[in-house]
Amino acid sequence: MNIKTILIAVAAICVFTPSMAQRPKDGGGHRDITKIVSDLSASQKKKLDAINEESKKTVDALRAQQKAVRDSIAMYIHREGDNSRILYPLFDREAHIQSSISREMYATKIKIDAVLTAEQRKMVSEACRRQEPAGQKSKMRR
Repeated sequence: MNIKTILIAVAAICVFTPSMAQRPKDGGGHRDITKIVSDLSASQKKKLDAINEESKKTVDALRAQQKAVRDSIAMYIHREGDNSRILYPLFDREAHIQSSISREMYATKIKIDAVLTAEQRKMVSEACRRQEPAGQKSKMRR
């Protein structure tokens, strides 16, 4: 396993946006958990790698489905006439897939939290808070 699989964990911890369009192009929020938490044990690293690998497979599959749906939307949205009969179900499907991605990321966060100690969770939480764009904190607390 390499460090890239750990990036999914950081995404799960730090990124909970409803749309990919809202995420910065540089993969905003993706941070290396080993740089945030320097005292991970070998056992913790192994568990985190397994969690991240499983989550990455699930999220990659969902994103592939999402791309296919978005490609279909793009095809129908520019056609002449009323395509709402076709487009509305596609919009609903795309929203459902995005919801599934967000749920998977949250489930991964919960699994990661179970592996980390209270002090390590606090380090990750503080690192994520520092990187939030201005105004996002107030939205999250409402």
